[in-house]
Amino acid sequence: MLTFRVLGALEAWDGDRRADLRGPRHRAVLARLVLARGHVVPVDRLIEDLWHGESPHRALGSVQTFVSHLRRALEPDRAPRTPSTVLVTAPPGYAFRVGTDEVDAWRFEALVHRAGGLLAAGAAQDALRELTAALDLWRGPAYAQFADEPWARPEAARLEELRLVAVERRAEAGLAIGQASGIVPGLEAHAAAHPLREESWRLLALALYRCARQGDALAVLRRVRAALREELGVEPGSRLQRLEADILAHSAELDAPEAVPTPAAAPGAPAARREVAEPVRVSDELEEDVPVARTSTLIGRAVETADLLNAAKRADGRLAVALVSGDPGEGKTALTEHVRELLAAEGWRAAWGRCPESGGAPAGWPWTQMLRTLAAVSPPDEDTARVLAPLLADSYSPVGDQAAAKLMLHQAVVGYLARATAETPWLLVLDDVHRADEETLALLCHLATDRDATGRVLLVVTYRHNEVGDLLADALARLARCGPERVELTGLAPEAVGDLVRGAVSAAIDEDTVRAIVDRTAGNPFYVLETARVLAAEGAHAAVSEVPVGVRDVIRRHVAGLPKAAQEVLKQACVLGRDIDVDVLLAQSGTDEDTVLDAVESALLTGLLVEPDAGQLRFTHALVRDTLYEDLSQLRRARMHARTAEAIEAVRPRDVSALAHHYLASASRATAAKAAHYARLAASDAEIHFAYREAAELWRGALAAFDRSGATDEAARAELQAGVTRSLAQSGDHGHD
Repeated sequence: MLTFRVLGALEAWDGDRRADLRGPRHRAVLARLVLARGHVVPVDRLIEDLWHGESPHRALGSVQTFVSHLRRALEPDRAPRTPSTVLVTAPPGYAFRVGTDEVDAWRFEALVHRAGGLLAAGAAQDALRELTAALDLWRGPAYAQFADEPWARPEAARLEELRLVAVERRAEAGLAIGQASGIVPGLEAHAAAHPLREESWRLLALALYRCARQGDALAVLRRVRAALREELGVEPGSRLQRLEADILAHSAELDAPEAVPTPAAAPGAPAARREVAEPVRVSDELEEDVPVARTSTLIGRAVETADLLNAAKRADGRLAVALVSGDPGEGKTALTEHVRELLAAEGWRAAWGRCPESGGAPAGWPWTQMLRTLAAVSPPDEDTARVLAPLLADSYSPVGDQAAAKLMLHQAVVGYLARATAETPWLLVLDDVHRADEETLALLCHLATDRDATGRVLLVVTYRHNEVGDLLADALARLARCGPERVELTGLAPEAVGDLVRGAVSAAIDEDTVRAIVDRTAGNPFYVLETARVLAAEGAHAAVSEVPVGVRDVIRRHVAGLPKAAQEVLKQACVLGRDIDVDVLLAQSGTDEDTVLDAVESALLTGLLVEPDAGQLRFTHALVRDTLYEDLSQLRRARMHARTAEAIEAVRPRDVSALAHHYLASASRATAAKAAHYARLAASDAEIHFAYREAAELWRGALAAFDRSGATDEAARAELQAGVTRSLAQSGDHGHD
């Protein structure tokens, strides 16, 4: 078991093996994280604490290196690319996550806290045992190597004070079980070292009196009186004065106990006036001024949340639809996720279908995502599964009339949802439908307008209202017939902006700064949070005067602060889309795995990426991915798409939709043959899934790539042209060939 020692020099032990913690700054990073006691320490704070405001240009990379070395030292057997369980990446920084018993300082506090309760209850012998164990943990001053560091000094002082209290409590416990002679030597040294601690003198005087040394006891009281007068100009406190009077009067209440009290005898303890101090109050969590937001409340969206919850109430035996729209960054997904959490508390389940930011996904992919989630909980029967195969199966070969098959598929989805949600209500989220393909929208409209669509389902559809194309406009017109709940998100009110900023930086922000942020961001939540990051890292002046107006420019500034290697990896990642396949990213990068993972960690720490699950990465917001992608030159985009296609070919060779997308986007003669090949396969797959408009575009892409390749096979070209004509005919769009 890993254990950590900070009550003395910093050490880490894995069983009987002492971990190599490397150099002073490595140790300082570990100590700083231990001190935060599980709270996240932002990387900006670590940099400030390590270099005292004079950080080098590559400070972020240095911190990552320190953490990487520490992780290897602390978890040498951890498998590659497996997340650390001790030094955890937790944007915007790191956190130290171990149990209370694994850190000597934490164990010490727990023992002292427990002993205080035992002593107050009269179980002095048990308290003595706990306090002795607690004090045995000390090997020297707490955080000894960092005693002069501003970040360590308050915590070291707090622990030292608690140690002094523990010494006095141990003496009190010894007195309570008749061990006065045994505690005198230790108390004399303790009182001499801390001459202004009245409790230590009181206990020493009482112990001497019980050893039949009343003269020495009175001398001790005279010494403390003189010390207090000389140093502070005050008289001893009431407890010392009362003890002196009792000694002079030979009060029977000062006599030593006749027997050792046990916990069982505590309720009937002798009536002697034995003053027992209150248990030491040790907070469960160290108070830390790390600027980290810990609230999960969605700020400024109470009305919109209520609207969606009301829509959920209507989903009782009949599918209810809610349309959530807004500009990029207004919080459509965040609102829906918040509602999901609230409904989960009432027994709802949820399934999410996301329309990809870039091409490369099969037709109807969002429905595949949602139905697979449902099927994992409520598997369809064999007949239903056969009809749902175009959405559920990894591979599917069509038979018979495709128009009839499409209608059967849509009706099967209606029936399956009715059965799967009869007992448990479900929230289905179709996210970012401004990017949806034809089949995704067709199934949405069928489900929402079918009078047989029963079950307990709230279907939430989110989209950007400034990016509504013809397909989505037609779909929205059809959805209007079912009377959907409409929620249109706009900028947050100034009060909500203030709450959001203060929550993000966990610090007091004046109203002038809040007003300036409102003016610059128009209350757009994503823009507000990006500005708050600048505020936390660079101060109010930079946040309200130096940051360019426009959220994309703020993102660019954010990215520019990363190490060059991290910037390059993010540029490669943006070509993959918002959701990032780590295996493909590694294959695409052309560099070693550690470099890529270090770059990913930089992006995680600075909030540009999130890790929804182990081994999965996602851009925090589509705006981040879009900004990076749009800033690439056309030539560089094409080259990076080609490199990405080669990586997918090596890692995911059956993903023909993604391969077609990236090879077509590479738009070069060198890749044209592969582009034509995969586009033809993807077009056939799209036809199987009834996405005829998308199939037509892929056939067109295949035809253009074929021509670009310089191939002269007229029969092959005729096949591609026929595919275009066939798909257009099946889509009903005859006039655009």
